[in-house]
Amino acid sequence: MTDTVSLETSRRDLSLNCLKFIAAAAMLIDHIGVVLIERGILKSADPIKMSWILRTEAGRHWWYVDRICRCVGRLAFPIFVYLLVEGAVHTRHRKAYGLRLLFFALLAEIPFDLALSGRWSYPGYQNVLFTLLFIYLTLCGIQASFQQPVRLLLWVLAGCGAAQVFRTDYGAFGVILAVLLYLTRGSGRQLMSGALLVALESCRTWGMAALAFIPLAFYDGKRGRWPGRYFFYVFYPAHLFVLYLVREDLLG
Repeated sequence: MTDTVSLETSRRDLSLNCLKFIAAAAMLIDHIGVVLIERGILKSADPIKMSWILRTEAGRHWWYVDRICRCVGRLAFPIFVYLLVEGAVHTRHRKAYGLRLLFFALLAEIPFDLALSGRWSYPGYQNVLFTLLFIYLTLCGIQASFQQPVRLLLWVLAGCGAAQVFRTDYGAFGVILAVLLYLTRGSGRQLMSGALLVALESCRTWGMAALAFIPLAFYDGKRGRWPGRYFFYVFYPAHLFVLYLVREDLLG
């Protein structure tokens, strides 16, 4: 999801596209848990039905599978945020970058709502591309006012506020994580502080999100050839819509 240029690194061999592929795979596993297992098999939208299902042996089995899926899925967001920070730093087309995030955020909203709520429109919760858009705008503001602490703080508060008001996936936490990674970029503290922050946020899944910083430590600063820039923008709404169709087919 980022526009970046090659950086001078050594003894690293994971490209930007490779990291995005890891994040996309983790996200797919996470959404299999949410869309197919929680919203489908376990009927999480109906607490009464869900409680009866969880009393069965099969229900408990699927609950454990869901927990595994959700734990694996915690790796996706930190990787995407890290790469977005890199993209915000290196892109030469700031306006186009932001417009691309906005376009695909809007495109993904209907599949996101269908997958999570079963409705064509659900204003109570917005997809993660809106979070990434607010992060990007916040970072652009920070870059424009880096020598002015008050303005910098106002940009951070505005980004956090927008994410909370619009109720985007990960909300203000996503903005805070991105700002931390941006301000510590180029130092030995970046990966460690980021891992600590996401571990605290994902404590309900045993801090699994911190594991995302293991592949990030091997980032070589290069884009990589496959599968291309727009694959990941398209993959996000497409896989959500496919999972929604699969769930509807399973439920009959």
